[in-house]
Amino acid sequence: MSQIILKRGLCTFLSEYTGKKLPWGSLTGIRPGKIIGKMTDLGYDEGQKNKILRELYLVDQEKVSLLHQIEQVQQPFRQTMKEAEHFAGVYLAIPFCPSRCFYCSFPSNSLAGKQSEQLCRYLKALKKEVKLTGEMMRGLGMKADSLYIGGGTPTVLSAADLQMLLETIRDEIPQAERCEYSVEAGRPDTIDYTKLTVMKNFGVSRISVNPQTMQEATLPVIGRRHTAADIRECFLLARDVSDWVINMDLILGLPGEGSEEVLDSVEKVLALQPDNITVHALALKRGSAAWENHSASNREDAIDWQDIQREVHRRIQQRGYIPYYLYRQKYIAGNLENIGYALQGKECRYNIAVIEEQQNIIGLGAGSVSKIRKRGSGHENIYHPLDLQCYEDQLMQVHQKIKQSLTDFLPVL
Repeated sequence: MSQIILKRGLCTFLSEYTGKKLPWGSLTGIRPGKIIGKMTDLGYDEGQKNKILRELYLVDQEKVSLLHQIEQVQQPFRQTMKEAEHFAGVYLAIPFCPSRCFYCSFPSNSLAGKQSEQLCRYLKALKKEVKLTGEMMRGLGMKADSLYIGGGTPTVLSAADLQMLLETIRDEIPQAERCEYSVEAGRPDTIDYTKLTVMKNFGVSRISVNPQTMQEATLPVIGRRHTAADIRECFLLARDVSDWVINMDLILGLPGEGSEEVLDSVEKVLALQPDNITVHALALKRGSAAWENHSASNREDAIDWQDIQREVHRRIQQRGYIPYYLYRQKYIAGNLENIGYALQGKECRYNIAVIEEQQNIIGLGAGSVSKIRKRGSGHENIYHPLDLQCYEDQLMQVHQKIKQSLTDFLPVL
């Protein structure tokens, strides 16, 4: 409590000194929804939650209302996750991309030259880890409630490699009856009919087609090798192949973009009617080109990103989308937040699980993180190395740590 009071006092002082009010008040963590979730679990009513968020943490009413709205969507998911202790989310990392976006700090590797040889070695190691994880899960009586293949760009794999990976997952990972299966198809220059058909045949139920922007002038600036027309064509192709849930990402704060460009991109994405829309705010991350170039695209004295985000939020909700998860990052444009929107019934369970940390997450692959719950409260983060060679060398060591942590948490069946 003393830390909360200190942060509150500092926030009040800086706000009065600078004349600026922080919409999130003294909340600096990346998961503000966890606070309102804990209050719900303790039986606090809406008035009590409002009082604590507004008066103790100094959060604007607009953000408080957003948290309430998201909490209402998440509550049944969170409750189910806590009760089904032998279910887990399983994440598989494919840390390769056709090119590196200027804002990206993820451990991705460009597929050029010797990197293709690294990919072969990496997939061999990942296949080994999938088999070890399957054996562990069966031994502990666990099943995957959600599978999420992320990156990098997983669809940078050839159709043959993608099929091999999905076959291994099918054969080795025990899955719940209605397992949610997501693949970050992501970039349209890596998607074609054959890959989409492979994913459909193996039961993938959710994919992403992520433009980040629909502005032709911005795409090459951020390192994308496709056009807005490519995005539309890829989206329509995916719609023809399967009835899966499709997510599209947008980023606020990209270089050269202001209100006009952002709202134009939003309208173009809404016209496609994806099932999910995720709106990120540009965050300057160590290791990214944006960080190295000291990008000033998120300067608050240049553009009022709060107003732009408010209008984006209004337009997306007006089309029937509901905010269902939220997280924040350091050095984020306009002191904003990242919000996932979904049409009713199309929410992503994995996203809720990983943000709210109410379910065990088993991470496979270089740079992945396992989040293993502890008895009582809290969780343990277990990291795979980012470097591909280190991942191969330490695979067994990290796997054993995950296995021990899960064994300590799970009740005996």
